[in-house]
Amino acid sequence: MGAYTEVTDAFNFIVEHPHAQITVDCQEFQMLERFTVVIYDKTSPLVSVNEARKELFCQKNRTMENIPPTQQALLQHTKRAVYQAGIWTTCHQAQQQTPTAEGCGWTLDAETKSWVPVWSSQPAAAKAVSELVKCACKSAAGCGGRCSCKKASWKCTELCSCKCEK
Repeated sequence: MGAYTEVTDAFNFIVEHPHAQITVDCQEFQMLERFTVVIYDKTSPLVSVNEARKELFCQKNRTMENIPPTQQALLQHTKRAVYQAGIWTTCHQAQQQTPTAEGCGWTLDAETKSWVPVWSSQPAAAKAVSELVKCACKSAAGCGGRCSCKKASWKCTELCSCKCEK
């Protein structure tokens, strides 16, 4: 009861296709993405982790540690997990046909000659981005002269509770 049984098909696919190339467009990844949303918010109807991140952070006031990873970070993690699962599910074979780890959530560090995880294909966000700024204005008419967003020469964001144009 309360289980997300549809994700079983994705896990079965991974077992049956041990070295499958996972992309954001493949059905199995989309099931895993929906599963990840459900892990973070079991009542959410959303299918995209990026949409769930936005909703959980903006509307439900979750901290960054309590929202799902970005879609690109989830994709890289999934690729690493599928790569490892492929090794485990074919370990009984005398001669494994294991693909290189490159492109499977890993990259070869040229300097150290060791494999390192690819955390995401997106650039890292700055420590403080303007989209995370919010004012405390409560006026139905909009922000006044004391608005922290206006003082910083920024537009109000979706995090603001004011009625300003966003």
